[in-house]
Amino acid sequence: MQGTIHVFDLLEQQLTDPPTGVCAVFGSERFLQKLALEFLIKSITGDDADFAASQYDSDTALWADVHDELSTRSLFGGDGPRIVVVDHADKFVSENRERIEDYVGSSGLLVLLVDSWASNTRLYKAIHKSGLQIRCDAPSLGGKNKKRDEKKTADWLVARAKAVYEFQLPAGGAQTLIDLTDCEFGRMDQELQKLSLYANDKGQVSQATIKKVIGGWRARTMWEVIDCTADGDAGRALELLGQLLRSGEHPLALFGQLSWSFRRYGKASEIVMRQLRNGRKPDLAGAIKEAGFRVWGGEVETAQGRIRQLGRVRADLIYDWLLEADLALKRSHSKADRGRLVLEKLIVRMSKELGQSKVA
Repeated sequence: MQGTIHVFDLLEQQLTDPPTGVCAVFGSERFLQKLALEFLIKSITGDDADFAASQYDSDTALWADVHDELSTRSLFGGDGPRIVVVDHADKFVSENRERIEDYVGSSGLLVLLVDSWASNTRLYKAIHKSGLQIRCDAPSLGGKNKKRDEKKTADWLVARAKAVYEFQLPAGGAQTLIDLTDCEFGRMDQELQKLSLYANDKGQVSQATIKKVIGGWRARTMWEVIDCTADGDAGRALELLGQLLRSGEHPLALFGQLSWSFRRYGKASEIVMRQLRNGRKPDLAGAIKEAGFRVWGGEVETAQGRIRQLGRVRADLIYDWLLEADLALKRSHSKADRGRLVLEKLIVRMSKELGQSKVA
């Protein structure tokens, strides 16, 4: 197998022709990287990834050691390639780019788990031609449309629930998982494990059960955090956030629910700005409906008041703030104690007045 492939497509195949040379496993979703690595090694060796491959970390990996390992015949024998995995390999790649380029097409298999993987580099093109590259992030709709393909993700969740956890997940339940976790794959897999305990004797889980299990008091409390933030009550929002974190919730898991909610406010503001640029009178209620707010239960009216409270300046910055928080939580602030600072900063930003101009 050669070329560049999404992890979902990889998991559906049988590797009758094992890759050799260099394999890059790249993307923002660590859980999907681990799935790709396990599938790759088991397909080649039939063994557990922890024992069938030599593991190195980028901070301590030296090219001489890695190359020697690749050139050494496995103690366990077998006809497959010698496999060496370098985890968090961005630094390793930067320091050994030319050596890795020369190794493409060799008989061993060097697997690089990387976060950043630019498609315009000579190394990317060489591996695409003669090796294997596995993209590990949420699938997109393709072409110029960079939007997330939520149907494909939902189908994968349904299939994984059946194959791994042996229960039937309804399509609506898969969408609920995506919404409440901001499509964070590790978190969604944890929720699948939890839901498998509630399956009936036919292996089915109802939509009502899914909402109850995934939600609970933590979900309700997080909705209160979101409401208080959007209403400008940062003090109460931070107090409730503290309760959730003390209960053992991870900041990244909480961010999924918060991000999903605030993206709707950002989208509504974006629609209003587009109306103004086109010389149309702003239709805030229509923009809110188009952004995904429900038309019943007073949600549209509540959202109008909150967007006005946010003001045009903050509403226009929502997407930027959410992206900044997402990157920090997955990288520099991935530990729970540091992640708390990211959420607190976001809440204060959303609650604090930055300008007097209003959306409508």
